[in-house]
Amino acid sequence: MKKLAVCFLLGLFALTVRAQIPAPGSFSLIPKVGVVFSKFSDHQIYHVYDTFLPGSDREYKAEFGPGFSIGLEAEYIAHPNIGVSLGLMYAHEGTDHELKEAEVGLDYLNVPLMANFYITPQFAFRLGAQVGFMVDSDYDDSSICNKVDFSIPVGIQYEYQNFMLGLRYNWGLTKVYKESHFNEKNQVIQIDLGYRINL
Repeated sequence: MKKLAVCFLLGLFALTVRAQIPAPGSFSLIPKVGVVFSKFSDHQIYHVYDTFLPGSDREYKAEFGPGFSIGLEAEYIAHPNIGVSLGLMYAHEGTDHELKEAEVGLDYLNVPLMANFYITPQFAFRLGAQVGFMVDSDYDDSSICNKVDFSIPVGIQYEYQNFMLGLRYNWGLTKVYKESHFNEKNQVIQIDLGYRINL
């Protein structure tokens, strides 16, 4: 068992050494598809079942719900260990909720600008800024929502033979609703799979 573990680690090390970051000055296109898990921060509803029955009230909170994303990123290698990417991603986000009638679905066209710091040729730490444009919602009157959403995406990425697996968290900065007693902002966990096409 120990020999097998040692062989596995040596093989993984060999793959990492052989892998190379694209040369500085090069461009690549990366089509991506993924899943998102999103919810609104501070989205709580205080519901009273019976005003004459003490203790029948309850506070309902938002929960992470599934969605999807699809799009394209372009990356420029500016330094042997640093790349800069710009993307255009369609994402179905929103929030699930303990109170089902409070669940919301929102569709965004997101434009992330990311700095990719390659710790090894395969692993990268990603940090950037994103602006999202709301293109659809569950509401009959979507004017109650802010049409533009700003967030800070932070994540990691693993690449093997041009396949790229990414995990990131989008920290929302903009309130979802124009007028609200709460401070609902998008919280999004995104997992995506991409393929690097070197130009």
